[in-house]
Amino acid sequence: MATFSEERLTIRGVDTVVLIAGAGEPLVFFHGAGTVTGFDALLPLAERYRLVVPYHPGFGPSADDTSVDEIHDYRRHYLDLLDELGIGEFALVGQSMGGWLAANIAVDHTERVRRLVLAAPLGLKVDEYPTTDIFSIPGEEVLGYLTADMSVFDGHVPVPPTPDFLADRYREATSAARLLWGRPYDLKLHRWLHRLTMPTLILWGDADRLIPHEQAPYWAELIPGADVKLLPGVGHLIFDESREAVDAIGAFVGEELAV
Repeated sequence: MATFSEERLTIRGVDTVVLIAGAGEPLVFFHGAGTVTGFDALLPLAERYRLVVPYHPGFGPSADDTSVDEIHDYRRHYLDLLDELGIGEFALVGQSMGGWLAANIAVDHTERVRRLVLAAPLGLKVDEYPTTDIFSIPGEEVLGYLTADMSVFDGHVPVPPTPDFLADRYREATSAARLLWGRPYDLKLHRWLHRLTMPTLILWGDADRLIPHEQAPYWAELIPGADVKLLPGVGHLIFDESREAVDAIGAFVGEELAV
């Protein structure tokens, strides 16, 4: 199987780390509000595509930028990064907070996003099925909200947690809080999802305790022609828990290449 190489770029003064594997058409992945499990679960995609996984500012080995405090700061950061990498058109996958970011990039730059996958995305306010406020969850319970399969943390979460591990989690939580503390949704996003005219797949685990899978139909109703795929027994960390979820990306993006 392919392995990631690491590339470092300076984007408007922010040292940004990008993982890259494979060759072929570019497939960009935006992660959620944590990186504890890494991204090796996505490596099967590198057998067909050039898989590009950047760490957001303030996450993983990327440098922090305290001025990044709303979704369009991320969007503009990544437009510059993609230009630096020479990526024009690409398939885009976003998970959780990264799904919110991916939706915004695709809304504003439809000419660049060939296919879009939103995996348990944040971003919509759904009163009937509200997103759980992760900052209100007791620390010892957070992992249980993230997955239906605790084994995904094996080898990633030291027992007991080391000071360095806790410091990294605090740093990422602080970065996420700058964006999500007030509200984990965009009051205006629903008005613009009609612009997502590229083929779009909405992926969700039906055991997601953080963002209820019942939000999926709300996204699908707002995105023209969107497909929805629910994975039984899968929690929020959909790609760590389910190879089927990873394969669903490959099949969906591959439909374009087969035309």
